[in-house]
Amino acid sequence: MNSLDWTATLNSIKEDLPSAQFQNWLKPIEYISSNETSVHLGVPSRFHEDMLRSRFIDTLKKAIRRQTGSDLQLEFEILVRDENTEASRSEILIPQASAPNINPNNRPALRLIENKNSSNEDNSSSVESFRAPNYPKFTTPFLVTGFNQLAYQCAMLFAEGSNAQANPLIIQSSVGMGKTHLLSEIGEAIHRRQPNLRIRYTTFESFTSEMVKSFNDKTASAFQHRYRMDTDVLLFDDVAGLAGRKRSQEELLHIFNEILARGGRVAFTTSQPISRLTEFIDPLKSRLASGLSIEIKTPNHEEKVELLGQVSFHSQISVDATVLRSIADKGQKDVRELIGSLFRIHLQAQLENKPLNNDFLAKEGWIQESQKEVITLDEIISLVEHNFGITRTDLISKSRKQAIAWPRQVAMYLARRYTLLPLEEIGKTFGRDHATVIHAFDKVSQTMQFQPTQGYQVEFLIKKLEARQPKDNCEFPI
Repeated sequence: MNSLDWTATLNSIKEDLPSAQFQNWLKPIEYISSNETSVHLGVPSRFHEDMLRSRFIDTLKKAIRRQTGSDLQLEFEILVRDENTEASRSEILIPQASAPNINPNNRPALRLIENKNSSNEDNSSSVESFRAPNYPKFTTPFLVTGFNQLAYQCAMLFAEGSNAQANPLIIQSSVGMGKTHLLSEIGEAIHRRQPNLRIRYTTFESFTSEMVKSFNDKTASAFQHRYRMDTDVLLFDDVAGLAGRKRSQEELLHIFNEILARGGRVAFTTSQPISRLTEFIDPLKSRLASGLSIEIKTPNHEEKVELLGQVSFHSQISVDATVLRSIADKGQKDVRELIGSLFRIHLQAQLENKPLNNDFLAKEGWIQESQKEVITLDEIISLVEHNFGITRTDLISKSRKQAIAWPRQVAMYLARRYTLLPLEEIGKTFGRDHATVIHAFDKVSQTMQFQPTQGYQVEFLIKKLEARQPKDNCEFPI
C-alpha cells in the first residue's frame, strides 16, 4: 500500500465538488492515522460524520484509493477542541421560537466617533464602543452556501477595501434572506481589519427619525457633520424604505457623495432592485445604480438542506440528514422562516424528550406517514418512464435529444433530492459521473424557477412521488 498524502487527497476531491460543499464538509476533516486496512479521520460533530457517510463516503474512498491503490475502511472520531470543551459539556440553548436566530438584547459593538468635539486631539478619546440602534446580534455567523456565496464574496471584497469597484455596495434580496446579517458581517470584518475606522450603521427609519429630530431641535448641522465628516463607513439598511421621503433622500445623497469624496465606503441593502425603486429622486437613484449590485438568491432544495446542516452544527443540534431534507421539503423560500422551522421542531422534540427523526415529524404533521417509507431510485425511474413515455434504456443511453435528456435530468434531480445515494451511484445508474448529476440538479432547479411550463412537469412528479403508495413492483397508478 502506498502512503496516504491527505493534502493531496483533499485537493483531488476539491476539483470534483462545488466549492461550498468542499469548504463546509470536506475541508474540516482532520487526518489522524492510517494502516493497511483503514484510515482514521477526525470530524467536528456526529452530525458531520452522518453527512459524510450519507453523501460523501464514496467520494472519500475513491480519492483515497487513487492515493494508496487500496480500498480502505474509513473510521471517524469526534474531535472536541479546547475552546469547545465547555460548550460540549453544557446544555444546548434553544433560541426563542419567535425570533430563532436573533438575540434582541444584544447589539454588535462597532467603532464609531460621536461628535463630542472637533479638536485634533488623539482619536482614542472620541472613539467608543457603540451599540447601534436596531442592529441585531446573530447567534450564528453568516453561513455561506451556493445561493449566497457570490454575495458573500463581494461583501468581503468591500470589507477589505482594496477594490474600488466594490464601493458603493448594494445588497439586494427579498425579505428574510440574510441582507441585514451580511451587512453585520461586513461591519465586523471591517472593524477587525481597521479598528480605528468610524463605522456607522443605520436603518431608513432611524435615519429619518434622527434627521427630523435634528431639524426640530435646531441641531441639523451637528447631524450633517456626524454623517458627512465623522463617518468613514456607512452601512445603510433597507434604502428602499426611503421611497417618497424626498427630504431624507436629498440628505442621504449629500452624505453619500461626501463620504465617497473623502475615500470612505458606503453599503446599502434593499428588498428591490435599484432599477425598480419608485418615488426616488433621480440623482440618488443614479448614484445607487452606479454601485456594485449583488443579489442573495432564493436557495434551491439542496442548498436549503446544506444551510440547515450548517445551522444544526453551529447550534449543536443533533439531527439526522433525512430530517433536514423533510424540513426543506416544506417549501419555505424565506431563509429566516426555514431556520425558524428547524428551531421550532427541535424545541418541540426536546420538550417532549423524543428524538428528532422522521417518525417525530410525521407525528407532528410535518410530513405524511407514507414518507417514512424509503423512496428508491427504481421508483423514481419508473415514475419518470411512465410520465414521459420513455424507457429505462432511453434514460441510460448516450442520446442528447431534448425529449430524452430532459427526463434524464429530472430523474437525476429527483434521485438526488429524495434518496441519500452518493452522487457517483446515481450517475452510474444513468451511465454518467457525479458531476453530471450535480449539473442536472442545478439545471432542473433553475428551470423550475424560470420556466413555469417545464417547472410544472417537475412539480407534478414531486407531488405524485410524495403522495405515492409504494408497491413491490415500483409502479405508479395513472
